[in-house]
Amino acid sequence: MKDNRKRKVSIATEKPETKSSDKATAQLAIVIVSYNTRRHLRRCLLSLRKNPISEGNFATIVVDNSSRDGSPEMVKKHFPEVYLIENDDNLGFAKGCNQGFKAIDANYYLLLNSDAAVMGNALDVLVSFMDANPDVGATGGLIFTEDGNIQPSTLQYPTYWNLMFSRSSLLSKIPIFRWKMEELRKLPEDLSDVPALAGGFIMFRSEALEQVGLLDERYFLYLEDVDICKRLKKAGWRIVFNPNARILHAWGASSKKRRKKAFWWHHMSMFKYFQKHYPYLLPINLLLFLGLVAHFGAWWTIHSLTGWRAFREENGRNGKSK
Repeated sequence: MKDNRKRKVSIATEKPETKSSDKATAQLAIVIVSYNTRRHLRRCLLSLRKNPISEGNFATIVVDNSSRDGSPEMVKKHFPEVYLIENDDNLGFAKGCNQGFKAIDANYYLLLNSDAAVMGNALDVLVSFMDANPDVGATGGLIFTEDGNIQPSTLQYPTYWNLMFSRSSLLSKIPIFRWKMEELRKLPEDLSDVPALAGGFIMFRSEALEQVGLLDERYFLYLEDVDICKRLKKAGWRIVFNPNARILHAWGASSKKRRKKAFWWHHMSMFKYFQKHYPYLLPINLLLFLGLVAHFGAWWTIHSLTGWRAFREENGRNGKSK
């Protein structure tokens, strides 16, 4: 379906090489979706300037989802080399990423959170790894929180069982059940094939995206990363965690500003995931929907009464995602 909503595009003053299609081409395209994260976005773009790939060229695309904090103006003023797409509305994470994918032709595409900062030779590590392993469709690395802890960046496919022990589940807050959540979120110690990787730091091979398609835009926020990794696996591509590539991540810089909506989107994305991948279990999925709505209501009531401070501290300490 054609998207008729307006968007403004600011093109870099020094573009990468172009082909006859008039689309810029690069060895690596870094796609950053931003929503009211000006301070963190500036740090992210500075880290890319400081730590570029050593061979070949790369392009950075910032897709701004109607920020009101001056993010687009900051990019135009301080980072003229960046491709900037300005949306008039918040189109969500998946749709914003897809706009970035479509803006430039590249061998590899890196999704990078706007509240992240590349460390050292992380880009070289991932590009070299992809070059040497043509059967890998996606790869990502270690994510450090600002207090030095490691954020779980590998993901499991949700099931009707393990959903009860996800990081947002109320059951996971009960000590007797916490071990199960920690087991599901445990990172491999070495280079390893994994089911899925977090969307805030994941590199895709262009051929893999051409085969399975881009992110599913039915997910406004959350689960789009697990979904595309599941599709890649099904198509025969490997998903590999490479701990030698590292970034720094400020947890929830964007979502914490709209915490209630972010939790709702997470719950609805979970329902969409099960309905998409298990459509033949419609009765169970309808019960799941009711359970997710009830869980969201209970979660919000508890945290409205007790305050969010403990929740923020706990998630910051354990390095939870987006």
